[in-house]
Amino acid sequence: MQGAFDFYRDLPGRPKHPERMFFALFPDGETAILAERCGQLFRSQHSLPGQPLLTERLHISLQMVGDYKRLRGKFLFAARQAAQAIVMRPFEVTLSGISTFDETRPDWHPLVLLAEGHALRDLQRRLGVAMNGIGLHSADDFTPHMTLSYGPNTIRPREIEPIRFVVREFCLVHNERWLGRLGTYHLLERWPLMASANFTG
Repeated sequence: MQGAFDFYRDLPGRPKHPERMFFALFPDGETAILAERCGQLFRSQHSLPGQPLLTERLHISLQMVGDYKRLRGKFLFAARQAAQAIVMRPFEVTLSGISTFDETRPDWHPLVLLAEGHALRDLQRRLGVAMNGIGLHSADDFTPHMTLSYGPNTIRPREIEPIRFVVREFCLVHNERWLGRLGTYHLLERWPLMASANFTG
């Protein structure tokens, strides 16, 4: 995760709800490097400016837990309870396309790798069901992706040489959103996917 002391210059104003917590999965180191190189090559070939994310921050978001004025213990406890209800085997994810998403700011379009995998969608759905069951809100819409950089240009979706990796765990992340332009990530907890789980997705 990004260090907590690289944010002294150009600090943004503190947002109204600066404490964000979300579930995500992170690729292994080799996959993260491949994804980063894919983004670098694509931006170079198409003369796209952009602010790349640090390699260790590349991830696929699964469910937003919430944005808070202050991260309180009861929200963390509820998120952990939801995560502990998930029983799945490790599974493969394929990064098969590249695109940008529209944002309200004209200079802040994320360049993303688009992800595929039935089990990936099932993990997101299962987390949502577990969150709802414990009183947290979850999202039904899910466009699995890995953000590589942010910039002013938009592109249409196109295929890439597939990048495949195995997901063996998912994580709970705390983002202090006022610390630097993208905030500062803290990995709160990991939950392994067990090879003996009764799952056939």
